[in-house]
Amino acid sequence: MLEDPVVHLARYCSMRAERHLATTIVRLAGEFDLTCADPFEEELGRVVDRDTRIFILDLRGLEFIDSTGLTTLLELDSRARDYGYDFTILCAEGLVRRVLRETGLEGLLPVADPLGGLVPSSDSPV
Repeated sequence: MLEDPVVHLARYCSMRAERHLATTIVRLAGEFDLTCADPFEEELGRVVDRDTRIFILDLRGLEFIDSTGLTTLLELDSRARDYGYDFTILCAEGLVRRVLRETGLEGLLPVADPLGGLVPSSDSPV
């Protein structure tokens, strides 16, 4: 297991990346807003590479996300489909999960409950 130290993306946002074989886990903490977008993309380019088969974005440490962060999530989902790796977002109950739910993104993105269950998509019969 390779674990990178915490990288400060902006004043109130940090990121920690881990690699376990072909799985890359990125944990965000703090507030993801416009100031984080470019540094996040730079760091992501460093940790998610062609050896990545599974990418997990852990938002459990995130306290706030704005429209820039939401757009970034959509772009990550699209990129995962384009490059053929599995993408999962871990998100606990709280403000960020509420934003995902209220914007309808919870049903569009691969959001997983921290206990491992996938949230049904909007076209699911559940």
